[in-house]
Amino acid sequence: MRKKLWEKIRVDKKIIEHFIDGKSANQIQKIIQKGKGYILSVRDKAIEYNYIEEIIPGEKKYKAGIKRLPPFPESPFAIIDTKSEKALETDQYLEKEKAWIAERIQADWSPQTIFEEIRTPIARSTFYRYLHRNNFMKSVDLKKAPMEIIRSAGECLQVDWAKLSDVIDKTTGKKKTISVFIGVLGFSRYQMVRVVESLNFAATIEVLQSMFSELGGVPRKVTSDNPKVFVTTASKHEPRCNPGYERFASHYGFTIEALPPSDPESKGKVERNVQYIRRLFESYDFENYNMETAQEHIDKKNELANLRKHGTHLQKPLEVFLNKEAPELKRLPGLAYETETMIYTKVRQDGYVHFESKYYRVHDKFRGEESLVIGNKKQVTIYCKGLLLDTYERITDPFISKACKDHYKQDFEKVLQDHGHYIERAKKLGEEVARFVELVLARGEGFVDYRVVWGLLTLDKKYDAGSINKVCREAIALSQVNLRTVFSLLKLTQKEKQHVTRSQEEEEFKLANGKFTRPMSEYKKHLHLVQ
Repeated sequence: MRKKLWEKIRVDKKIIEHFIDGKSANQIQKIIQKGKGYILSVRDKAIEYNYIEEIIPGEKKYKAGIKRLPPFPESPFAIIDTKSEKALETDQYLEKEKAWIAERIQADWSPQTIFEEIRTPIARSTFYRYLHRNNFMKSVDLKKAPMEIIRSAGECLQVDWAKLSDVIDKTTGKKKTISVFIGVLGFSRYQMVRVVESLNFAATIEVLQSMFSELGGVPRKVTSDNPKVFVTTASKHEPRCNPGYERFASHYGFTIEALPPSDPESKGKVERNVQYIRRLFESYDFENYNMETAQEHIDKKNELANLRKHGTHLQKPLEVFLNKEAPELKRLPGLAYETETMIYTKVRQDGYVHFESKYYRVHDKFRGEESLVIGNKKQVTIYCKGLLLDTYERITDPFISKACKDHYKQDFEKVLQDHGHYIERAKKLGEEVARFVELVLARGEGFVDYRVVWGLLTLDKKYDAGSINKVCREAIALSQVNLRTVFSLLKLTQKEKQHVTRSQEEEEFKLANGKFTRPMSEYKKHLHLVQ
């Protein structure tokens, strides 16, 4: 009934438009494929409703009347049928959202998602008929839709990122990007969303850990695109994975599935959810952004999504997950994963790589090459082009800045490796001086260190051993093992000694010669100025 009504309204409007364009009834009959009697009846009604008027009576030529045609789906003529009127009201409501619907269709939203988000008091079938009547479904390329890959319970977790908005940090005044990390289980469609302010390696690993904790287990496979935190070199057949991510996967016992480049359809379950998640944040106030409130906002929305019947298996994702998928997940490891820090840096020309204020030596042939450095509390591991270059114990001593293994040292460095004679020489000045020298030599900076040591050991030509030993102890306490600090402390010590000596001299002179007699130092100063 409704379909017939809408078709009649559309035909009537077309007939009137053709009359306004100057066409005759015979011409319109060939275009519309309707009887001439019907066309003339519409003409007569259009004249009655002032949509058209005859130019010259008797010539059967018409022009636009004083009344404009109403927009579709409103009928140009009166409709008495109550059912038809109800259908008209429904479409009129949707007409207000027509621009919004068109925008989402162009953005490749599924009709189901649009229906869920538009929040109208109409049935889904009514909404779909509206899309068909307005030719929206023609723009939905069903052939292009990815083939559904059936996943078994506990098999796969699909992950993806989506940018939400740029906000201004009120503390720093700088712009920062707010994103979401989305995880969807391939079997149950159970969905997890995390609001993140950074997409670096440490933040990504932390999010994955929180998702595994929420699931209470680990899927057999994690599927993703090719971001650098996961994949260093993308490939259709053999991608090269990030060593840090490989170690994380090994700890939790899942297989890495990096998809071929430009093939998002392979993880369509999470790809389709990206636009849906963005839609959920349209009502969030990003000008007053707060990490906690943003996460609370998405948690409430996401909870409803997991409790809504999914369009594929027609069951609630949460129920399917609890009943069928959770028992199939692998157990969480007994020990928590130790979070690692990962950076990309070039090998310096001296063969060292820089990692968190310390330096670690690799082979000279890798000078100038980009390296991947991964460090935890105990170790620092260096990679280059997927190859393991070396592993060092992490430097924790604040007085040591470099680490170099013997097979990397040059001949002159090996000759200078024996520091015994420097230590023995320093002990003659004091134990604190010897400790200072040991700390300098432990830095492993070659000739730079030896210049510092010789500069310290030759101070006995100008200062006494007691003063040198004292200032070395003070420099070590200040964590300033360098000659500049030693020189400054020695100068302060000498000034203090001079002040004490002068004060004692003045007091002794006053006691011997009287209250107002000047000390000898004043006279010496005066004589010096005169001369």
